[in-house]
Amino acid sequence: MPPKRRSADHRRADAVAAGMRIIAALGPSTAAVQQVADEIGVSQPYVFRLFGGKREFFLACLDELEARVRKVFAENAAIAPGDPFITMGEGFRETVGDGVAGGLLFQALAAARHDEVIAARCRALIAGVLAEVQDSSGATAEEVADFFASGTLVLVLQAVGADLTGGSREAVARLRATEESR
Repeated sequence: MPPKRRSADHRRADAVAAGMRIIAALGPSTAAVQQVADEIGVSQPYVFRLFGGKREFFLACLDELEARVRKVFAENAAIAPGDPFITMGEGFRETVGDGVAGGLLFQALAAARHDEVIAARCRALIAGVLAEVQDSSGATAEEVADFFASGTLVLVLQAVGADLTGGSREAVARLRATEESR
């Protein structure tokens, strides 16, 4: 019996999962879409048909990124309602540990400089994550901004290959010590 064909919804989910990893590394290029197509066993034109185009595929990857990050924050805030930022931060570091979330976000931010549709989606993603953190934690806007700034520092340090063992403050101290020893 021939293998059962996957539905378009399953193919979309497969493409987004692969696309997040590949676009994080290569950017939202046609070559990246070809690599996604190869990985999930379809043609590149089929990937474009699933989403309506390269930009729409990229936006679908950003939608999934937002959903994952929001879920992590909501679930981890519920674990420690007294001080949710600790568990939310741990969940975030675990989520971004493989470099995919940060890489995809940085690719989106770079593309946003020249594409208003992607810029609008990035703004909506950031607003959605900020709202999730505030709603889940009950924190003030200022506390949420500080938490978000710490998370951004983690992404930046990760992107430049800093050793995050021991946390971002230790990584910053090591970087400063390295710079001072030059």
